[in-house]
Amino acid sequence: MTNPQGLAAYPPAVKHIEVLGYVEEVNGIFHSRDIGRSFELFGNVYLMFGDTFCNDSNGIFVGLANNTVAIIEDKGQPLKSKYLEIEESGFIKPFIPLTPEEQQLEKNKMGRVVLWAFGGVVEMEDGTGCLWYQKSIDHGMGNVEYIGTGIAKILDGYDGQPIAQRMDNLIFGPDEPRMGTFTAIADGDFIYLYGDRPDGKIVLARVYNGRHEGRLEEKEAHYYWDGGNWVHNWREAAVVIEGMQHGAIVRSKLFGQDRPFMFVGTSKWADSQVFMGASAKLEGPWKLEAVCKLDGIKENMGKGKWMYCIYPQLWASDEENAELIVTWSEQCPGGVVAGKLKLAGVAENDLGS
Repeated sequence: MTNPQGLAAYPPAVKHIEVLGYVEEVNGIFHSRDIGRSFELFGNVYLMFGDTFCNDSNGIFVGLANNTVAIIEDKGQPLKSKYLEIEESGFIKPFIPLTPEEQQLEKNKMGRVVLWAFGGVVEMEDGTGCLWYQKSIDHGMGNVEYIGTGIAKILDGYDGQPIAQRMDNLIFGPDEPRMGTFTAIADGDFIYLYGDRPDGKIVLARVYNGRHEGRLEEKEAHYYWDGGNWVHNWREAAVVIEGMQHGAIVRSKLFGQDRPFMFVGTSKWADSQVFMGASAKLEGPWKLEAVCKLDGIKENMGKGKWMYCIYPQLWASDEENAELIVTWSEQCPGGVVAGKLKLAGVAENDLGS
């Protein structure tokens, strides 16, 4: 029976952090990569990564993929991921494909097209998935031009490999909010999309789920939370989350029936801290507090470096014992690190006990 009071004390408090190690490729080749956000689809667990520096079996760099996806074949071994589509050279096939026009842009040396998906995958009613990605052009020397937000449908491929099929055109342009690229979650008849406004503050929209064919890619089908009602104009949207760079909102039983939605992430201040909070509603209010600070593994991940892309991994966690698995990213040439947060229980007054 579910404990109505939850399994962890609220506000959340971390008693202990255990660094478990890197999320590695089962073939033993180390790929510097980031993001590491998980999703469950087709009965499998997958991890999505951002920029992935691909190496061959001799450790020689063979190319940069701007996004990749790996499968967790055994949930009991959460640090073991496997790429299912690797070229003979060792280059890993990008998960979200480029269009012919984008490929030509790169051939013409007009920049590198990057498609990053920080917001996760939402399972649709037909069993497929959807993700919202940011399209940018990396012109080098830190000059990254944001183009807009697109949607990709995730289909079941062969031998467990998911296939990302991009919908035509971008749904939001460069001067519009990046809905769904911060985090996304399905609840009832709607998909709730969190994304940055042009000023960087996070707002919330919702759109009907897959029962309404085609609506996901129709801008006019989105309604925005203004603090009291759902409205059509995104400029009237209220800020629901402030100061966060990466994170996920997920359903969890850690904090009881009155707080079924949990946020885990990190701030825009490059402080390597885990921020947590819980809410009764997806609209909030979201009161997020720093609960611990994370470190890297590599020696060169010390002074001047910060941990980012902090995400909860509930599929690998032991909520009954108030233990939460999280992953975070080191700066290049680092990787995705996993750790276990031991949370204070509901009956604990002494956090040191």
